Amino acid sequence: MPINLALLKYGYHDFSLTILEICDVDNLMSREKHFFEEYSPEYNILDTPGNPSRGSGWRHSEATIENIRIAANNRYKSSEVLAKLSAAQPSCTKVEVVDLETNTSTIFYAIKAAARALNIDRRYIEHYIYLNQDKPVLGKYTFKLISNDKKIEKVQKTSKKIEVTNINTKEVTIYTSIGAAARALGYRQPSVSLYLKENRTKPFKGLYLFKLV
Repeated sequence: MPINLALLKYGYHDFSLTILEICDVDNLMSREKHFFEEYSPEYNILDTPGNPSRGSGWRHSEATIENIRIAANNRYKSSEVLAKLSAAQPSCTKVEVVDLETNTSTIFYAIKAAARALNIDRRYIEHYIYLNQDKPVLGKYTFKLISNDKKIEKVQKTSKKIEVTNINTKEVTIYTSIGAAARALGYRQPSVSLYLKENRTKPFKGLYLFKLV
């Protein structure tokens, strides 16, 4: 806009804001028209008052709003943008992500930023790192911690492995955490946690027995 260019060229100190007149809303258009004709302001983006109408401001079309939304979403899905944003954080966990399919390596300055970029739960990354897993996450990603985050280490120490027994097949599976077991079985973690907390003996959903190990 012209005013923006003028501010950059001449500096803010050469401009001032002054109230020319106070009037009722009903008279706003006519008074604005008067001052347009009186002063012929060169920096106004409007030639005539009321376009757009006062009180409603400039409105983008629905198509423009949708394009802005899509552009913003795509920008923050970019792994490069997320990595730069995470690097600006004062304290974070630096992690290297290797994509085995493309044989590329990306450095993120926070586990959360890496999880967002890959569109996965950050606990997958934490479990891989802190439980020394060697099976690639989603069959394609491996992770390497470059700097330690004490807060996450403290959380990880409270995690307990859980033994799951399928009473129909007698199959016994050990999971690294309650959350991992819940995800593998397709249930909500709070439901499994409540089952364990109340020391129930009846099979969960009539099929599984849980035990912390």
